[in-house]
Amino acid sequence: MLSKFNKGQKEVKKEEKQFVVFTVSGEHFGVDIHQTREIINTTELTFVPNAPSFVKGVINLRDEIIPIINLKKRLSLKDNESADEEKIIIVEINNNLIGMQVDDVKEMIRLNVDEIADPPEIIKGINKNYLSGVGKLNEKLLIILDLANILTKEEIEELDNVDLG
Repeated sequence: MLSKFNKGQKEVKKEEKQFVVFTVSGEHFGVDIHQTREIINTTELTFVPNAPSFVKGVINLRDEIIPIINLKKRLSLKDNESADEEKIIIVEINNNLIGMQVDDVKEMIRLNVDEIADPPEIIKGINKNYLSGVGKLNEKLLIILDLANILTKEEIEELDNVDLG
């Protein structure tokens, strides 16, 4: 009798989050789609003297100067050969546009929030402060980045004040 009652109830919709999935040094990462402005092909960068080591340069995108960070260096990942399909994901971090150079953009996915776990203390040597969680993508681990912590406020200010000469 109770089983008939349960079948009659509507299934409760679970809260979902959407992520842009990309690879860096063979690892799968995700960023919240709400923080993603756009994805572009790698383009010619302007070198910035005295910038932090993880800053690859800047680009001019529709009259906006956007700093591009090398996510491999920022996350202390091994620098394998550059991928053929390198992309730049333009994200918004604390009201600033930042480009993240990645090996490849794979897809956009939805995960139920209950499928996202807290990050373990160490994932391949990546600073835990840069992570908001981990999820499962097919048989692989999806490392979800916490964009608010990828750069410190001081680093963002430094990038805002870049002197292009």
